[in-house]
Amino acid sequence: MQNRCKKVALRLIERGISIIPVGRDKKPLFAWKEFSERVPTIEEVKKWWTDFPDANLAIVTGKISNLTVVDVEEGGLIDYLPETLTVKTGGGGYHLYYRYSDKFKNAVRIRDLTDIRNDSGYVVAPPSIHASGNKYEFEKRNAIAAFPEHLFLTQIIREKKNNWDELMKGVSSGNRNDVAAKVCGMILTKTPMTLWEYVAWPAVKEWNTLNKPPLDEEELRLTFDSISGRVIFSQNDSEKAILNLSTLSVKHREQKKDNLQKVVPTGFSVLDSYLNGGFRPGDLVLVGARPSVGKSSFALSIAYNAAKLGKKVLFFSIEMTAIDIYERLLSFDSEIPCTSIINGTANKKSIQECYERLSKLSISIAELSRATSRDVENITQDYLLEQEVDLVVVDYLQFLGDKQIKGSSDSNRVGMISRNLKSLARATMIPVLCPTQLNRKSEEGGRVREPRLADLRDSGNLEQDADIVILLHRKPDGDDKDKTNVIVAKNRKGETGRTDLNFNLLTTRFEEAE
Repeated sequence: MQNRCKKVALRLIERGISIIPVGRDKKPLFAWKEFSERVPTIEEVKKWWTDFPDANLAIVTGKISNLTVVDVEEGGLIDYLPETLTVKTGGGGYHLYYRYSDKFKNAVRIRDLTDIRNDSGYVVAPPSIHASGNKYEFEKRNAIAAFPEHLFLTQIIREKKNNWDELMKGVSSGNRNDVAAKVCGMILTKTPMTLWEYVAWPAVKEWNTLNKPPLDEEELRLTFDSISGRVIFSQNDSEKAILNLSTLSVKHREQKKDNLQKVVPTGFSVLDSYLNGGFRPGDLVLVGARPSVGKSSFALSIAYNAAKLGKKVLFFSIEMTAIDIYERLLSFDSEIPCTSIINGTANKKSIQECYERLSKLSISIAELSRATSRDVENITQDYLLEQEVDLVVVDYLQFLGDKQIKGSSDSNRVGMISRNLKSLARATMIPVLCPTQLNRKSEEGGRVREPRLADLRDSGNLEQDADIVILLHRKPDGDDKDKTNVIVAKNRKGETGRTDLNFNLLTTRFEEAE
């Protein structure tokens, strides 16, 4: 035991990890706090195990060792935690080792049976032996992952709550709604957007318990969503800083180099030339068309083209099931009519070959029949913890289930959705592509005319939030009914213009015009 713990201790200090000896009762064998500031020497370690030959080994957590450890006692849950280096403790619990986070102090029972060990803390480590005689052993030898701050940051809100004395005391029924809006705004602006659902919303709900009586949670959520739509806050927001031209020149060079690699081509050459190569990080792209012109097919065609060029796509399907989308992709890739794939008459060998080709494309489909724009944001943020994404597609805007705030118009509801989607694009620096309906003005008088920006349903909000607006126009009858006019009606970072694409009626795919 003496040799094993000492050998491991010597290896750890070589890697810059601070350690101390502890007894079977887990208590340090001497005053040890200085070793939360410095790593012990080889001579010190050797002397410790000479003086205490049966000592166990403990790792000092925090900045000194670049480690924050989640300590879960026996019976506590660990399934929700990201995989990382994990130790099964002698007492039947788990220690999950993550890279150091400076946002947390040592915390007891931050969740059920769960503590956090950070600066000035320590955990007993293998090959130590528990008082019960059980060994501390490695359960998983994964690489040490980033600390999952989003799962624990309600602690930070609670710590800061005392700075907001008046608003955070709760109020009576007379002015709860007004104060709720202020509290939502205060908390949202102090929280990175990526953590709104995990931190800001629980904090608002906690405040609501102090009201007499509390607001109905559904009503509170509507207020929260409304205010969050106005608060475009993220760590990427350049408006939060005042930058001189010298600083901007450096930032511009770095950003251009990075953004060129992140441009997502549409796969349509003329359209890409108007867009300076494609969609850029942070863009909100709206595609407007009348019913049955092919908004969803256009969005899926771009997703397919982007994936074929090596981009990773997250596709939110609210109107169709994931299988419906997959069958369209099968038709796109095989050029077999969509109806043959749906009714099962397509050549099986061709379909099998198509399965193999599609399996190599990075398109993930989120099937959500009642999603809100906030659901889209939260799911995207969760997905980004595990996977990279180059393009988010939301099909389509009016199908999102955000509720209308009492006394407001549907225009306000649509405006809140577009602001949330724009916030998502800005916070993640990923382009968001979203089809949207046109109003009926282009059909007045019984004659279908070419659409324009003003035809966007609830156009004021959508025009303002969108970086790019693409309108689709196709004559319903005639010899060229498969020809679609693609109009770049707004382009904040490039030219407007138009091109023609063919709409393949059999596969429902948009293709370059010959």
